Amino acid sequence: MPSGELVVNVGSTTPNNSIAGYHADDTNMDGVVRYTGSGNDRDPILARVGGGVPTATVFGYFQEDVDLNGIVRYSGPANDRDPILQVIGGSIPSAARTQQLP
Repeated sequence: MPSGELVVNVGSTTPNNSIAGYHADDTNMDGVVRYTGSGNDRDPILARVGGGVPTATVFGYFQEDVDLNGIVRYSGPANDRDPILQVIGGSIPSAARTQQLP
């Protein structure tokens, strides 16, 4: 799945019965994708893999599974941290991308 792609949560609808969605990279679901700083979307990934060993992996489709491959990885190949940096522009880690609402 390309980074930054809108993911549709089929089991959820809004009050006007439209389908709800979110950026896959928004792991804390606050409407803003951040790589660094307060409320960043990397920390939930690290917490999901246990917090102590960044090379650990967890199997399952969790909110922190940014690339939706069924594996949460903080570091190493196919990690879920790098797509967050890509979606905010890739060159300035302190940048943020706000969710576009209809």
